[in-house]
Amino acid sequence: MSAENVNGLEVAFQGEDGSYAQEVAFDFFGKSVKTRQCDTLEKVFKLVQDGSLSHGIVPVENSQEGSMGRTYDLLLESDVMVCGEMHIRMTYSLIANKSTSLGSIKKIYSHPHALAQCQAFLRHLGCELIPTYTTTAIVKMIKEKKMHDCAVITSESVAFAYDMQIVAREVEDNPRNSTRFFILAKQDSAPTCDDRTSIVILLKHKPGTVYAAVKEFADRQINLTKVESRPTRRTPWEYNFYLDFEGHRKDKPVAEALAQLKKDTVFLKVLGSYPKAKT
Repeated sequence: MSAENVNGLEVAFQGEDGSYAQEVAFDFFGKSVKTRQCDTLEKVFKLVQDGSLSHGIVPVENSQEGSMGRTYDLLLESDVMVCGEMHIRMTYSLIANKSTSLGSIKKIYSHPHALAQCQAFLRHLGCELIPTYTTTAIVKMIKEKKMHDCAVITSESVAFAYDMQIVAREVEDNPRNSTRFFILAKQDSAPTCDDRTSIVILLKHKPGTVYAAVKEFADRQINLTKVESRPTRRTPWEYNFYLDFEGHRKDKPVAEALAQLKKDTVFLKVLGSYPKAKT
């Protein structure tokens, strides 16, 4: 979607100004798009579901830490659909008050996923690591209280947004670390001939059901790109399976596979068909 098509468009995201989710909004919709910060993923989904905003941005998986379980749960529970995806490289910086030295830092705050993705750098510092889902509030606290023994791992743009010092750049363990984001809307996208589809299914509890489900795709030469299970939260040891595969739900082979799966499964929900992200 080009920038000239986004006049008046406002997109919800979880996080703070300068966050990667906001960067995805700008990259996907153009720099002129308006963005609205949300404290939780639930708020992003709610704003899209009730029509307050047309689109939302949510992280779905990281190349190092795996899937974001809460995002998948909300996709199952809500009426919104996936209309796009983007991959973005995750580059983290250690930021602090100006004149703060690396050796003076005793406590480091960040999102749990960010801390997990920067273990090699953090291991050598010997600092207390404090997980937080509100890094903006921590940055503001450190700045306002002039705390020179505390720092935050976040994106470099947050340092510029809050006039903080970048103590160390690119502190992530893997230079190829990236996160996949979904773009949410009330409807998914029209076919483009280069699409991906995401679904969730609940299989019947009997031998061979996983094989039979996968075979529906194999028989039609549909490339499965992801298969993952998550607890249903209703019955102990019962699992939903989340699948990603190439193709659009309106493509004939995909439509046939979905029709057969619907007959053979307890539950099937199409989360959306959308253009594949360019890597």
